[in-house]
Amino acid sequence: MLTKEAKTVLYHMYKEYLVRRDNKVSRAQAKDFGSAESIRALLFPDWSLDDIEDVLRELDRNGFVNNLYADDTVYHCSISDSAVVKMENQKRDALLSVADFISKFIP
Repeated sequence: MLTKEAKTVLYHMYKEYLVRRDNKVSRAQAKDFGSAESIRALLFPDWSLDDIEDVLRELDRNGFVNNLYADDTVYHCSISDSAVVKMENQKRDALLSVADFISKFIP
């Protein structure tokens, strides 16, 4: 279970990952987001650094990102393979749910 903030961060990181992949960036580089400060500057300039770090720690505890820590901060963060898989399946699961719902009303 993730907080709404963690889900928001994960969604935006995944969205950025897809943009990078569309631009022919390698998978490894597309998953690399650098430091908490870099993530804040790129995706959430209105959030405090403390909030970004807290959410990244939550995502790390739940296996959605891989963090390296130094000087009491997230020094390096990358989105995990399991996060990519989960986000890919979110789309598929949503479509299957809609199809299942519609099929119940069609004789």
